[in-house]
Amino acid sequence: MVKLSLTDADGMEQVWFVDGNGRLSGGAEAVNAALKWVWWARPFTCLYPLPGVKQIQDWVYRWVAANRHRLPGGSPQCTPAKQLDKTSAIKT
Repeated sequence: MVKLSLTDADGMEQVWFVDGNGRLSGGAEAVNAALKWVWWARPFTCLYPLPGVKQIQDWVYRWVAANRHRLPGGSPQCTPAKQLDKTSAIKT
């Protein structure tokens, strides 16, 4: 991540994707970029740039990322760093 100028906090905040040209994308855009490599998902990735679709996908991604520790299969390792800071401040 250092080579990409990303911090650990950046990595905990969202998923990142680096394409063949070295272009870095994050969040829902990164998910769509990665899904272009999955043959059955590729047709759905063409929807991302459409007006309104990008905004909805970005919102859904941010919501899932912020609540990933509450979703099925979530674990304490999924807890966002911001919430960990609040929890430790309450305990002290």
